[in-house]
Amino acid sequence: MGKIKYIIVAILVLAVASGGGYLMAIHYHQTREIVQAEKDKQEAAKEAARQEKEAKEAALREKARKKQELLDKRLGRAEEPDQVIRGLTADMEISQGEDGATYYRYADPTEDGIFFQPYLVRGADGVAVLHVILRHRGHRPMGFQGVDLQPTADAIYHIRAQVPVATTQTESGIMEWCDQPVDAETGKAMREISDVLAAKITMPGVEGGSNDDRMLTATEAKRIRNILELADRLNGKE
Repeated sequence: MGKIKYIIVAILVLAVASGGGYLMAIHYHQTREIVQAEKDKQEAAKEAARQEKEAKEAALREKARKKQELLDKRLGRAEEPDQVIRGLTADMEISQGEDGATYYRYADPTEDGIFFQPYLVRGADGVAVLHVILRHRGHRPMGFQGVDLQPTADAIYHIRAQVPVATTQTESGIMEWCDQPVDAETGKAMREISDVLAAKITMPGVEGGSNDDRMLTATEAKRIRNILELADRLNGKE
């Protein structure tokens, strides 16, 4: 009889413990959902504030540009469009395609590292389209699939290969690269780099970071701005 009593007590204890554990589990999941919802709300508010800030800054820059342009015209300092284009393309390699398109690009890098290399194709119809070559040069393949660009502390752009990455031999090793049109994310990154003339470029997918991670040089940043301005002018946006 005593043995049966102990068994019944043990069963009751387990039942109470199991019920309590179940209630605790429900409470835990509910709390986690509330915390996650609040976190999502805060992130959404932060993103909205960032976008609003970017829009205001872009509007101010455009207003300042137009004001300066008007002042230059009044003072007779405005350059002719052809002069501006000649200045922008002075260091570019310009070539003609068999289809009548004109290519505006800078010389390819010859040193090892990761590179973001935009260029411009103006079709026979006169429309200029931005393209970019994503490139990794080194001693061995790294499974290269693109780069991350970080022009400011709170903005990072993930620029990924949209076409198959090719691997070719170089004098010192290999080159992984792809050539593709500039999409919305890439274009936004270029605009922001053009504004601040700086950005960190990194290779994603490398544990602990890559030895090739670095800041863009001033020349690289200015070339991005020049390519953008050339595209805008050729497309009649300036």
